[in-house]
Amino acid sequence: MIGNAIEAGGIEPRESQDHGWMYGRSIQDIDGHLWDVFFMDESAMKQTEQNKG
Repeated sequence: MIGNAIEAGGIEPRESQDHGWMYGRSIQDIDGHLWDVFFMDESAMKQTEQNKG
């Protein structure tokens, strides 16, 4: 999806974010709108929080 948006004239205004349990990317379309796309693995997030405690 990100690749298609860039091919259509959009840009990726910041680097991808990988937090282990969450991954996200952003695009800016030709009209200047920002779109954030992310995936969050809730089970991995809970494990990370338990390991901190």
